[in-house]
Amino acid sequence: MRRSSSGFTLLEVLIAMAIFAILGLASNQMLRSVSGVEREMSQQTLAYRELIKLFGIIDRDLSQLIYRGVRDEFGDPIAAVSVNQGRYPLEFSRSGWRNPLERARSDLQRVAYEVNGDKLQRLIWLVLDRAEDTEPKVQTLLSNVIDFKVRVIKPDGQRQEVITAEDGDEVPVALEVKVTTERWGELARVIDLPDYLPLLPGGVSGDRNERDTSEPAPGDEREPAPSPVPLSLISGQEVPARAT
Repeated sequence: MRRSSSGFTLLEVLIAMAIFAILGLASNQMLRSVSGVEREMSQQTLAYRELIKLFGIIDRDLSQLIYRGVRDEFGDPIAAVSVNQGRYPLEFSRSGWRNPLERARSDLQRVAYEVNGDKLQRLIWLVLDRAEDTEPKVQTLLSNVIDFKVRVIKPDGQRQEVITAEDGDEVPVALEVKVTTERWGELARVIDLPDYLPLLPGGVSGDRNERDTSEPAPGDEREPAPSPVPLSLISGQEVPARAT
């Protein structure tokens, strides 16, 4: 009696191989898709963190703004807060420059922001009044930047491109900062300027809205309270001469 042999035919083997090939291809495509999504999410997260860091640095700088004008390398006065005047869209003086090594230097610092190519950069001068050979240190904050704009917000809420001496004694209350990038488009943020004036004429500090303007009593030898900071001091029209 003849026994029947058990096993797969060639056709069945080919069909099984085709099925496994299709499953393997589908699994590979799914794995590549998941990896691509993960990579894109990582890039988005990194870009978002860089954006948060950028506005955090600008906010920190402006929160320590100080109304102290400077002189450039040619001896010409520059406004304490310069918006869209000169080379940089935003340039100002700030305090709070940490000195952990206790070097013989001031805690005041001059800061500017500009777009160089497609990079938004922060420039720092180690001295306020510059010499001819003074060069800033450059820190790149963000790449793929298309535009960087700054506008001044006055106490009445009006926005303007520059700070002018014709504005009288009104100190700006905030700055509107707009950054346009390839990834995020246009992003705007309003940053309040400090109410506290760290440096007033005569070296007196105080709140610009709550200073004592009363006359001294007879026999009181205290100096009268300083007048509000004129905007001309900010706009660069009345910058004190450099101390010798």
